[in-house]
Amino acid sequence: MAKCASCNSRKGKRNCPGLVSAICSQCCGIKREKEIDCPEDCFYLGKSKQYFTDRQEARKISDFERELKSVEGNEDDYLDILQNMEFAIHRIYKEHGNINDRHVETALEYFIEMGKAQSDVPAKFLTELPPNIQAIVDAVDDILSFRDSLTGEKEGMMTKLKCIYRILDSVKTHFNSGDDCSYLNFVGQFLK
Repeated sequence: MAKCASCNSRKGKRNCPGLVSAICSQCCGIKREKEIDCPEDCFYLGKSKQYFTDRQEARKISDFERELKSVEGNEDDYLDILQNMEFAIHRIYKEHGNINDRHVETALEYFIEMGKAQSDVPAKFLTELPPNIQAIVDAVDDILSFRDSLTGEKEGMMTKLKCIYRILDSVKTHFNSGDDCSYLNFVGQFLK
């Protein structure tokens, strides 16, 4: 096997279109686009860019989720908005009757994904929601809009998302495979 055309000490295992010769992986990684004029269609350049893009997106998601989780243990700061949202969710449950915990979970995850998209964080593709889940989304959105209209100022998007995350966590915590409305029944005890 030929030696690296760049350092001339290690084996050249990669075909470098910029040098039109074989190059070692270390020189490729260190000198790529700095000392070597890499064409845009270079396989290793594409893999490198994809790797760094994936890492950057993973970091954005991690930072976003860390911020959402910061509500845990600080619920007292958000009690009013949490109660308002839970009241709206429970009202839809009582009015419609065709709502269960999984529907609530999907509706709240929809808000989280929308928040990610608005924050330039990679989000799941969202499709049209079934009517019963859309009813939950609309009810929560109405409560949030009403709260904004009362104060004349908008609560920050991240504050709203933290509260939605906290309720979502509660839905998951109260999941019971024998009762598909265990969260809704639990929260109903406190909303009478």
